[in-house]
Amino acid sequence: MSKIENAPEQSAKNKFSRQIDSAFEEASKLAGSSFAPTEFYEKFLNIAMGAIDAPAGVVWLRTPQGFLQIACQLNLDKVGLDAKRGGRQCHNEILRQVFQATPARPVMVEPQGRLTGVTNTEPGSVPAANLTDYYTLFAPIVNQEKQPFGLLELFHDPALDPRMYQTFLQYTTQMAGYASQYHQFSNARQSAGLEKVFAQVEAFAKQVHSSLNPTEVAYHVANEGRRLIECDRLCVGVRHGKKVTVEAVSGADVVEKASTHVRRMKNLFDAVLKFGDRLVYKGEKDEGLPPDVSHALDEYLSESQPKLLVVTPVRDDREKDNGRPARSVLLMESFNPPEKIEPLIQKLDLVTKHAAGALYNAAEMKRVPFGFIWRPLGKIQEGLGGKNRFYIALGVAAVAILAAVMVLVPYPLKVEAKGEFLPQVVVQAYAPTEGEVRDFLYKPGDRVKPNAKLISLFSPTFQEKYMKASGELMAAQGKVDGYRTVLAQKSLPANDELNLRREIAKESATVESQRAFIKQLTEIYNMVPGKPGEFNALAPRIDLDRSIPFQVGDYLVLNSDNRDQLKGRTVKPNEPLMRLGMVDGPWRVELKIPQRNIGHIAHALATEGMHNKDKDGKKYLDVDVLLASETDTSYPGRLYQEDLAAEAVPNKDDHNESEPVVQAYVRVDQEDGRRIPLELRKAGVEARTRVRCGPQPLGYSLFHGVWEWFYEKVVFFF
Repeated sequence: MSKIENAPEQSAKNKFSRQIDSAFEEASKLAGSSFAPTEFYEKFLNIAMGAIDAPAGVVWLRTPQGFLQIACQLNLDKVGLDAKRGGRQCHNEILRQVFQATPARPVMVEPQGRLTGVTNTEPGSVPAANLTDYYTLFAPIVNQEKQPFGLLELFHDPALDPRMYQTFLQYTTQMAGYASQYHQFSNARQSAGLEKVFAQVEAFAKQVHSSLNPTEVAYHVANEGRRLIECDRLCVGVRHGKKVTVEAVSGADVVEKASTHVRRMKNLFDAVLKFGDRLVYKGEKDEGLPPDVSHALDEYLSESQPKLLVVTPVRDDREKDNGRPARSVLLMESFNPPEKIEPLIQKLDLVTKHAAGALYNAAEMKRVPFGFIWRPLGKIQEGLGGKNRFYIALGVAAVAILAAVMVLVPYPLKVEAKGEFLPQVVVQAYAPTEGEVRDFLYKPGDRVKPNAKLISLFSPTFQEKYMKASGELMAAQGKVDGYRTVLAQKSLPANDELNLRREIAKESATVESQRAFIKQLTEIYNMVPGKPGEFNALAPRIDLDRSIPFQVGDYLVLNSDNRDQLKGRTVKPNEPLMRLGMVDGPWRVELKIPQRNIGHIAHALATEGMHNKDKDGKKYLDVDVLLASETDTSYPGRLYQEDLAAEAVPNKDDHNESEPVVQAYVRVDQEDGRRIPLELRKAGVEARTRVRCGPQPLGYSLFHGVWEWFYEKVVFFF
């Protein structure tokens, strides 16, 4: 009977054994191939899954930033990683621990099981668990130094004999080894090819920069570039002014500019340069080309019939005017191109990069540089009696003009200060009494309603008081109930009945006092009903009676994630636990102005014509605000006189800055100004500001710091 029962199992083993042997043979051949990584892993994963009938599989590779990223996957969405809450996060924790394990080793995790046997890794915030209904097999993909740079992960249905999965784990390890071999062979081939290409590129760069004649440079680019790219023909065009000239054609000693072929090539160059983008023709014309480019291409193809044609503009880094066409252009033709044309285009880009500077230099040398200026200057030099006198006169004139500009030209004086971008309403949450922090109900970035429960705390003293009051309440209530029962069931003498009623009144007063005490504890300390000693810290309420110029909304938790540091700690009522800001209200920059700059601001606010006034007649200075989260755009703000502090205080936040600062607030939500977008309103972002302190002479506005230092250290000293 046992033989009959083991027959299906033996049959399955024989089946998988044959499939595994075949998979090893195919993977061995695939590892030595020259496929691109994407194509290799697609074929590799199909082989790896097919041998053991795996329903799903993934190849993970490490990115340059150190994270695991999917290189190839099949049916990953069908294994149920997201079927259970936290399933994908637990799966990611398994990946992290297996990848970081030292030494690298294969791992198998059972369905609904946890990762075991992995050492030398730090535990994560979630458990490393497999919440799917499949066995998961992991094997590291390693480099020559046996360091992992990827993982092979296969899923399998648990319907087979569990003893089979150890064989599957060994199989997964072997297949990961073939993937490692592929990368080793690929790196070796790439290193050998790169060394040869580098030598060719170095020789090409030396040759194209050996001359400043446009024609000679163009011939070097055409002939040597054709050999480097390994194409059939490479042509070079250079733009002189508005017209493009065909300077060189590879393999031709002379360019016959009157020939039909060259003229149509020139027209194609003109059209592509005006188009401003690369033209690629692979046997079929793109219907989305501009009409002039399409027409020029049709005319050129009537003269030449390449199967691959690429026309690329060559723009040097020194060509700053992107609105004008590029200075040069290259045409690559191949009459029998390979199946994959990407390597040819990559080599063309390499040639273009090195040819851009050489062609630009040659074209610039051909131009006459500012002849209408240099000729009059030469006559002035002769009239002054020589080069030295000319340079002296030119220097004196330049200094005089510069001094006049610095003194006579007005320019806004801008003083700099750093600050922090925050909501106008920022409050702190405190514990109502001393207690131990148990749990945080909100995390940084969450929205919180006013008076919401934020933090759960526990106080043994509070618990003791509550239990004592509850005990006394129950005891007194029991006595009251007992006395009332005696009065209701027996006929007592008048004196005994009077004594019982006095006791009932006495104990009833105790009941009421203890109830009031318990209610007081519950309301003051925000006690959790049914949990003596456990209470909550609440978000501060907004005083709706006071006048506020905005609609009351939710708070946003602003502080960093310090929950792990505070949990289990005993905190006092004066210790801030959570920082909250009303993000739906107005925002401002909390500014710290160095005391050396406050004089300029005060002078501007006190002098007519150097400050502005709003519709209510309040004085303010315009402020340019630059947020660290968007360093390429400045936003307007206002510094009102009433928002300046009256005294300077030490700068406690900057330990490297000993100079006191004056605190101020810059308003950024003005109705008539450009507002900071909502997506940039992140509390705590550093803000750099420039306060406009009215017009001053250009020289003082630019170099007021130098003048103030000179006056303090030199003039004031004497």
